[in-house]
Amino acid sequence: MRAVTVSEFGTPPVVRDDVPEPVTGTRQVMVRVRASSVNWLDVDVTQGIFAETAPGSPLITLGRDFAGIVEAVGEDVRTVEVGDEVFGTVPMGASVHDGAWAEFIATGEHTLIRRPSAVDTATAGVAALAATTAVMTIDALDLAPGDTVLVVGATGGVGGIAVQLARAAGATVLAPGLPEDEEYLSGLGVSEVLPRGDGVIAAVRKQHPGGVDALLDAVTAYEITPFADVVRDGGRIASPADAAGYGPGRTNVTHGPCTEILQRVARHLVDGTITIPIQESYDLADAPKALEALTAHHTRGKIAVRVA
Repeated sequence: MRAVTVSEFGTPPVVRDDVPEPVTGTRQVMVRVRASSVNWLDVDVTQGIFAETAPGSPLITLGRDFAGIVEAVGEDVRTVEVGDEVFGTVPMGASVHDGAWAEFIATGEHTLIRRPSAVDTATAGVAALAATTAVMTIDALDLAPGDTVLVVGATGGVGGIAVQLARAAGATVLAPGLPEDEEYLSGLGVSEVLPRGDGVIAAVRKQHPGGVDALLDAVTAYEITPFADVVRDGGRIASPADAAGYGPGRTNVTHGPCTEILQRVARHLVDGTITIPIQESYDLADAPKALEALTAHHTRGKIAVRVA
């Protein structure tokens, strides 16, 4: 089958047509993939950040999100049937080898749900990883009406969805952005667009001298967020990339596919609580270019990959 793979960390991905089709095991579902997306996790995989979780095989298929049609079900699968339209996300860990930039994937039943008819395939294909991460991160902040929250990375996939969820919770959202981002961010629900760059902290302190109630940093990765000082005493910080620090009110969200969270994402998409803008779409054959676009350009929303 066709798939986009890396055979050596630090090298560009390539499109191959000789990758073996997966085999469906117990409580696994085989999906004919129709749509996927680009995530920063794909960049991390190519750079070897997860090398310790991918021993023994030089071939890794990229892609975490998927939407498609159930092709086969393994023993003890209860929630979906052959022919169902589904969406979800391939977990990391031992499954880092088996990504969704492929014609077929075999993945655990717990990683997917039926796609609501009101959600189109392309949107479902970009939704799972970013939206479940945003839901879990906003949950950690426990926002209440009237709270102020600074969202760093609001133009990206996780950040943009988090902005919408924060607004739905009744919070006032601040976010850094470029001048050309102001209309886009305001459309998502940002009340105060701050100048992006070194002046963010000063701008927050000027407008909110007592500090904000909460911070979601979707940009800083694997080090403590530099924006922690703008949070008031007793405030909350959450990070999807291990940047929140440690202690009361600090939550580092570890993503894992979960049908309950996917069902919440589906409900939010259907009722319009969240929308997921797709900035660009690439065919599977051009997926390496899609990965390059994520790292080389300023993105708004998600970059999609059309598989079939």
